[in-house]
Amino acid sequence: MRLPFASTTTLSLISAAGALGATAWHIARNAAPPTFDDAWYLETSFRLWTALKSGPLSFFHAYADAFRIKAPLISLVPLPLYALFGAGERVAVWANLPLAALAAWSWSRAAAEWWRGHPRARDAAALGGALCALTPLAYGLSRLFLVETLLTALLGLWAWRCAAAKRDDRAEGFRLGALLGLGLLTKVTFPLIAAGFAWPARERLRPHAKTALLVALPIAATWYAANLPYVLGFAWSAGFGRVASGYAGSNGLAARLDWLSSILRDGLSWPLAFSMAAVATAAACFAREKPGAGLRTALWGLAPLLVYAAGVNRETRLVAPLLPVAALLTARAAVAFPGAAARGAAVAVLLSAGLGVCAEQTFRTAPGRALSFNGAPKAGPFWDRAGLVDAVAASGGRVAAVVLEDPRLNANNLSSLAAARGLDLKFVSLGYAQTSAEAARIRLKDKSCDTLVLVDGVPESESPAFLNRANAGVRAMAASGRLRTRPEARAELAPGVAATVLRLIW
Repeated sequence: MRLPFASTTTLSLISAAGALGATAWHIARNAAPPTFDDAWYLETSFRLWTALKSGPLSFFHAYADAFRIKAPLISLVPLPLYALFGAGERVAVWANLPLAALAAWSWSRAAAEWWRGHPRARDAAALGGALCALTPLAYGLSRLFLVETLLTALLGLWAWRCAAAKRDDRAEGFRLGALLGLGLLTKVTFPLIAAGFAWPARERLRPHAKTALLVALPIAATWYAANLPYVLGFAWSAGFGRVASGYAGSNGLAARLDWLSSILRDGLSWPLAFSMAAVATAAACFAREKPGAGLRTALWGLAPLLVYAAGVNRETRLVAPLLPVAALLTARAAVAFPGAAARGAAVAVLLSAGLGVCAEQTFRTAPGRALSFNGAPKAGPFWDRAGLVDAVAASGGRVAAVVLEDPRLNANNLSSLAAARGLDLKFVSLGYAQTSAEAARIRLKDKSCDTLVLVDGVPESESPAFLNRANAGVRAMAASGRLRTRPEARAELAPGVAATVLRLIW
């Protein structure tokens, strides 16, 4: 098989466009409600939009108070779409499509700088960008309203500018500072994952460090000035502490190997992972090229994986922003073969594997066979969240506690829907992994809850056990009168599943 230079680039562009087109189709067809984190990002986005319509002061106050424990930039990204199409849970997800395209492009630019001087650098950059777009974890997350697509795009731009920076380019400090500030507003751990790309370029970046910090700090301070202690505390807990323990499972070498396996299985997929490994191994055996500085930069960029491996939280999506590095390294290996036929075969194997998995995970994979954050779009039927929101709003509730944490219905996705409608109504959970009914009761008081929502008909085995440990105790308190309540309404959520709305009497 002989692929001329232009054909490799063209095939890569077509493949990347295919992945983005599949994501656009999926977003258009998917009607599934948000679940937990994505619903929280959406709720905050809608409340920021409502505040913006009220005026600049209201907006800046809402922005400073947003999340407290999570950086808020992702919730600002869809605001222009709301101005055009109205606030809505499915509208917001469309903001990820241009971000996914930007991520693939920015990483391809980073590759072009890493492999500068190689006779097939353009091939490697185009193929690397296509593989970024064809990474299952990347396109799966871009179909949900989560932070990783934005984070991947900003990290790609950062890696590119670190690789391209020149000592005498005075504008570089402003570019790097803007990216660092926006990265911090996207996720507090951005400096951790960005440091690996800056370290190999430290001599070229040193003249720009002061300017970059003077630009980045005011940008980040717009939110961190009021929230730094909260977000740092949560970041530690989510990586190594109490919050992380909810996602941890077991520890030790076996757990780390399982984590690595999940990255290969769900982050890349076995077909693409095996194809990448085969191409890299064959290139190492038969190519006669020296590694060069670009390879060292890429390997430094992967260094944060060691921190994630040492942590307690082994949620797969944490590594999503770093998977493009593996894609770029594989693309570089594919163009390293001395013969055109071998290069063409390597390109064909990689793109075929990526496109095949993308098609399966977009158009026909059932939930039981879907990779993490993937699967065919869902058209319903779904639980009637709208009916429950209407019932609580009609009862005059302002802060409603939900005695259920389930992907289909929980405090986050009920708050998201209420915020999208512009209602002055919030839903809260009984507390993250709250273990006692008494502690949950204290939380209800602290959150000024005036309404309690009980959900009947959901088997305990269907909901995350560690998020629902206080449910039975709170129910017993309400039934015994220790928690005084008055019935207000009842809403049918699904066949056999109903919610009872109770007024709390303090």
